[in-house]
Amino acid sequence: MTYMHAAMPPQIHITEAVEICNPNGTFPALLVCDHASPTLPPEVGDLRLDPAHLRDHIGVDIGIAPVVRALSMLLDAPAVLTRHSRLMIDCNRWIKDPTSIPEESDGVPIAGNVGLDFDARAERWHRYFWPYHRTVHRMTTELRARHSAPLFVALHSCNRQFGDEHRDIDAGTFWNYDRRLSDALLTGLGREKDLKLACNSPYSGFRGTSFTLDYHTWGSDLRACGVEIVNDLITTPGSQAKWSARLADVLADIAQG
Repeated sequence: MTYMHAAMPPQIHITEAVEICNPNGTFPALLVCDHASPTLPPEVGDLRLDPAHLRDHIGVDIGIAPVVRALSMLLDAPAVLTRHSRLMIDCNRWIKDPTSIPEESDGVPIAGNVGLDFDARAERWHRYFWPYHRTVHRMTTELRARHSAPLFVALHSCNRQFGDEHRDIDAGTFWNYDRRLSDALLTGLGREKDLKLACNSPYSGFRGTSFTLDYHTWGSDLRACGVEIVNDLITTPGSQAKWSARLADVLADIAQG
């Protein structure tokens, strides 16, 4: 099945903390993107980082934001994306986690995050972290009011090589207590026999590292999971379009099933 929404380009709403695509989208899913941007707000400066690090995998999930925007348009699905780098505040980590405001990432020191006092950290939580999650919560509530069995999909990308770990897959899912959406996605994507897929890999939802998935779907009846695409597969507009179309087909089948 090929799913193509033929409407106008999606509505995009921008606030200090979030980008919202298709807030009134008709498709029964919410797409979220926790690590969509490499930018930093003016008040934190450059974190004393080489700008190249912000554009690398430690600063942004490379290639995933264009996939999410295109998927939102293809499905006419609402989507929420962060607007600042995960090195300033990681919206997919519990705020007491040391990696919420990391002092290093993949061996790279983040000097501008070292020694922050409580007020400086709280400023980031109040201006960027919680506004993002309030938006996700509001849109999840609205989605459930409109649809009886909606989907919640958290989209990420990951590096092929991370430290000593080599990821010999194309994509994986992660989930915690409910594997329904993960199983359906892997089955649908698995129709392409050349794709190498994994469940709860390269990151496992069991480890409590996905704040977004747990905070917004734990204990609910939502079919929810995360998706990780290895970022060397989505570095060009053509490859990003291919993955967004692939995911649109699979999610459309799941929603109609």
